[in-house]
Order: sequence, then C-alpha cells, then structure tokens
Amino acid sequence: MIYEINDLKFSYDGKAYVLDGVSLGINRGELLCVLGRNGSGKSTFFSCLLGLLKNYEGSIKLNGKEVKTLKETDIAKVSGFVPQNISAQFSFTVFDYVLMGCAASVGLFEHPGEKEKNSVWNALELMEISDFADREITSLSGGERQQIAIARAIVSNPSVILFDEPTAHLDYSNQVKVLRMIKDLSKMGFAIAVTTHDPNHAILLDGKVALFDGKGHAEFGSAEEMITEEKLNGIYGSDLKIRYIDEFKRNVCIYPEL
Repeated sequence: MIYEINDLKFSYDGKAYVLDGVSLGINRGELLCVLGRNGSGKSTFFSCLLGLLKNYEGSIKLNGKEVKTLKETDIAKVSGFVPQNISAQFSFTVFDYVLMGCAASVGLFEHPGEKEKNSVWNALELMEISDFADREITSLSGGERQQIAIARAIVSNPSVILFDEPTAHLDYSNQVKVLRMIKDLSKMGFAIAVTTHDPNHAILLDGKVALFDGKGHAEFGSAEEMITEEKLNGIYGSDLKIRYIDEFKRNVCIYPEL
C-alpha cells in the first residue's frame, strides 16, 4: 500500500470538518478518481496527502510512514503532483521547467547533473514532447502545458502521481489525450489519484472511485459500484442518468434535459 488513509479528519477553523472520517488506500498501479461538488474537500484531501496540511486527525501513511512526520522533500520523492494549470509568468524553456521536478532529489547546494538531465529527456520522450525541449512554456497551448506538467511530475520517478482536475481547462480532444496518458501511466505501474467533476472520466478510467459528499465523508469502491444514478444524484443533487451505450460497450452519464 503506497497511501493508507484511516479516519482522516481536517478542519480549517477547529469547528466544522471539511474531511470527517475518510478512509481509503492507493496501491501501485491503481487508479483512483475523486469526485464531488465544489467545496466538498477534494483539494483539501490532496493537500493533506502532499503534507501541505499537517494538522489533520487520523492517519495518512505513505509507504508506511506517517505523512505529518515527513519533510516535504521526502514526500515529493514519492508523490508527484500535476496542478490544474501551470504558471506561464516566466519564460522557462520546457527542458528547464521539467528539470525543476528533480529538485527533491538534488542537494540544497548542488546542481542537476547528467543523471537528472537524462531523466528529463526520458520524461519528455515518454510524453512524446521531446521536440518541445527548447520552446518557452509561454508559447505552449493549454494541452501542451498539461503534458509538460505531467513530465515534470514523473521526472523523478515517483511511486504515485496526484492530478488536480487535469482536464479542467482543456477542449475535448485534449481531455481525451490527457485521460489516455493517465491510464497509460497507471498501466506502467504508477499509482494515480485524479480529482474530477465529470463522472464520465471515472467510467472511462475504470478504476476505484471516492465520492465526497460535501459533509466531510467519502464513499469508496469500484467505478461500477460508485457511478450509479442514486449515488451521483445524492452527491450532485441533479437528475443525472446512467445509460448503457451498446456501440461503446460501456455506461455514460448524461443530463436528460436542461
């Protein structure tokens, strides 16, 4: 078990719990989709997993060690993180931006060496963007930036990668591209956790699902168990329908009307 979460509770004000008794696990090669409405605790959950919020109750173990006892650099060696979008305020080249992902494995007064630079090329080739190496990130499209964000997350070969709404700002074509990359990374052995607002993403990725109810609780199980009309309508308060599409041999989640 890479991440083992037991009875996790977190409150920003010491009164109301944003997370209240969340328990689940993430194994190598597993893919977890985290669904819930805005404000349901998804981002807080990730911040706890990454050690950014350490005043939680309960337990979060990363490779058997309690997260609140670990340094952020030690967590970063095991857990990669891909944000919704990357800042393009500075004109870093793609190569230099991805190279920054090696920071956790390089000493404070050391410079990246050939090992780290080779890791960058491997990550760029894996994402099929080695041709972008000398381009400035300010020149890239949203989909291309997401690819280099993934390359930066995997450059130090972590055990688990956390994706925070990775398709939120992408068109349909790039959404599908990123989802395929995520599924491929899972098949390669990375443990994956993805926050999303779209139940169809959970259906397509076909892994485990955690449904956050907005009251601090999360229900955890397989996509087949969790992505049902009853559970989704309870979470979102909308008249969502699940329909089987014979052509695709899978379910889809739809709104019947506006």
